[in-house]
Amino acid sequence: MHKLAHMGFRLHMPCPALADYISCYWSIQTMHCDLAAEAEFMHPEGGTGLIFNFAEPMQFNEQWMSADCLVNGPTRKTTRLKVKGKIDALGVRFKPGKGMALFAMPLAEVIDVQASARDVLPHLPTSQLAERLAPLAPLARIQILEQQLQRLLCLDLGAQHSFDEAVSRIQLADGQHPIQHLFESIGLGQRQLERQFSRWLGMSPKQFSRLQRIRLARDLLKAPKHTASLTDLALQAGYYDQAHFIHEFKQVVGLTPGQYQKRKQVI
Repeated sequence: MHKLAHMGFRLHMPCPALADYISCYWSIQTMHCDLAAEAEFMHPEGGTGLIFNFAEPMQFNEQWMSADCLVNGPTRKTTRLKVKGKIDALGVRFKPGKGMALFAMPLAEVIDVQASARDVLPHLPTSQLAERLAPLAPLARIQILEQQLQRLLCLDLGAQHSFDEAVSRIQLADGQHPIQHLFESIGLGQRQLERQFSRWLGMSPKQFSRLQRIRLARDLLKAPKHTASLTDLALQAGYYDQAHFIHEFKQVVGLTPGQYQKRKQVI
């Protein structure tokens, strides 16, 4: 059970037609929630998202935002989310490199952006859509949202095959594939592939690889039977220097590996 289940949090899978684009939808509904001392962590994985908010403002990295539709650009660091009062929201997470059809701009221009969709996506009628979704139940909202997304995403010409292949290889290797070997195996020069990553993903292959290594490290730290030393864990996550591992982990998550593990044990 998800730790936010008491607040009505649910994950929903996309329809088959959108499965290549969307990781999941999520919904959360509760009539009242006290402001928690601990923030919820939204870890970066290279994707992008939209959040339709039908109730109280939400706090992202200590900034309260009240827009009816929020844009989450690709992020390089963990976002801290806090909520209070009445909560009623619907979110959609796009897979890495699959949000371009919505943004109509290189994703490097919205890297680390958390902002109102009116400002970032003025070409999309997000406020009208939020108004249409507001009175509906979560599953009905998702059905309407999927209809709108299918219309938009059917116009997507798609990224070049070399980009998709590079993203897939980095994910499968948990970010441990040497970047130079990646360029050689894909058959593209470094600058050419980095331009594709900047456009479709918003970050470089090296930055995306780091997120995958940190994701693996988080998974290892959360494992119920985790007994490995920090040195062994660093090696499993692709780091040969423990100090470098701790530095990168804290740079992305905002906590040291030890602090993160203690937080998970408390939760």
